[in-house]
Amino acid sequence: MKSPPHLLIVTMMMPKGATGVQTHFNAIMQVAAAQGLRASIVEPHQADSRLRKIHGVTGRALNRINPEWAVLLNRFAAHRFLLSLLRRALGAVRNERVIVYAQDPLSARIALDLRREGFRFRLVGAVHFNLSEAQEYVEKGIAEENGRLWRSLMANERDVLPRLDQIVFVSGFMQRTVGARLPELAGVPQTVLSNFPSSTGDVAPDTASVPGDLIAIGTLETRKNQGFLLRVLEQCNAMGKRYRLTLIGDGPDRAALADQAGKLGLSGQVRFLGYQPDAARLIPGHKAFVHAARMESQGIVLLEALRAAVPVFAAPVGGIPEVFDDGREGCYLNLDDPRDAAEKLVSILEDPHKWQRMSACAREAYLNRFHPGKLGRKWMHTLVGA
Repeated sequence: MKSPPHLLIVTMMMPKGATGVQTHFNAIMQVAAAQGLRASIVEPHQADSRLRKIHGVTGRALNRINPEWAVLLNRFAAHRFLLSLLRRALGAVRNERVIVYAQDPLSARIALDLRREGFRFRLVGAVHFNLSEAQEYVEKGIAEENGRLWRSLMANERDVLPRLDQIVFVSGFMQRTVGARLPELAGVPQTVLSNFPSSTGDVAPDTASVPGDLIAIGTLETRKNQGFLLRVLEQCNAMGKRYRLTLIGDGPDRAALADQAGKLGLSGQVRFLGYQPDAARLIPGHKAFVHAARMESQGIVLLEALRAAVPVFAAPVGGIPEVFDDGREGCYLNLDDPRDAAEKLVSILEDPHKWQRMSACAREAYLNRFHPGKLGRKWMHTLVGA
């Protein structure tokens, strides 16, 4: 009997954390195990702790001087660590059928380096970034367009992505956007497959520990635009409707957002809970999921909200229109008009029949389009290939 292939998920990230990428590959691990595939994660934090500590101290010191150079140093160190770890993992399964599933272009480059050493495997890459990795660092204020880090990231994408055996995009928007920027990808097999939340969220959600009206989950940083949500809350107050907002996540903008909330008279309405493991368990205690990012490749947190039957309020940017329809599972927001967003929130939250109908549609969309039972086998088929 033919043994199942071995799936090696290769990433620059730790296995557990707050990002959508981590949620994604952990969900893939669950599905792979359920379908009898052997799967494991290879990531640079598995390297010798003494070596990582040396690079960590150097990186933190450099970050205080030049964050861009600190990122370049961290990527260099991660490359060295991950190259050694993946070489060891591939050596342990050399006589087996192997799929390397890279979560970012640098992880994919490392796999390609090892292919030159004679290792044989199928290489699949996921495109998780918004527009490009380089643009994300620009939006974080770490890189400058056409600067050294920006050029390095763009060159890596252009060199690596056309050499993959398969590319998976989580939205049609990202496939079109990246394809327009890199026309050489036309010859690479491509699939558009939606993310899906972990199946564990279907069991016993936490509905009591943090009850509230609105909830947002994400790193507190400029590109996530949580300040807009505070202005929406202010407008709701002006309409005579006081709602409570729960902000899950940490990041560089936390102090500024807390200060903004105070100045807007919202201190008693906004709770900053910081990083929360398995934050999606807190969604069911709320009436609406609000998301103000100006760009999103898809947004797995939106799928987690649909799973909890909580209506979604977000801008129709990037891949978000592929997640929910305006007026059905939620409402589209104009990120330049907090008053309009407030009116949409009030119109749903203050009408029990509208809210219940929207809540039911949200859950239905999850069950019909984003449930692991619907998408898991498609993902495994795409990763394993013919």
